[in-house]
Amino acid sequence: MAKQNPKRRRSNRLSWQFLDKLKRQTLIESTASSLRLSGINITNREVARIVSQSVARSAVKRDVEKSLSPKQLAVWEYIQKVHEAAPGEIARVTNTARPTVSQALDVLMRLKKIERIGQGRATRYQKL
Repeated sequence: MAKQNPKRRRSNRLSWQFLDKLKRQTLIESTASSLRLSGINITNREVARIVSQSVARSAVKRDVEKSLSPKQLAVWEYIQKVHEAAPGEIARVTNTARPTVSQALDVLMRLKKIERIGQGRATRYQKL
């Protein structure tokens, strides 16, 4: 296999970075323009902030979902749907064994996706 010239590799990377930036800017400008045409008063900067937040949330969601088992993912998805939930409720709704739910909750707390509220039988969990 022929080695690629380091300068050429760097040039290709810069070209892709430039194209990605250009695509992003086009998306922002066209979205802002469409919103303004529909009567919404919004600046390009505000649209850029919304796009950045959306991209960041999507990346976090993908990272979390990749690292969880199917049962852990079921627990995570349920917690996202409700304001707060007890382990027994989560086990019943997700049809997952209680020890598995406890293990999934520990994993989600380590990932800083949920927090524990209360102690003992009154323990509940909510999404951060």
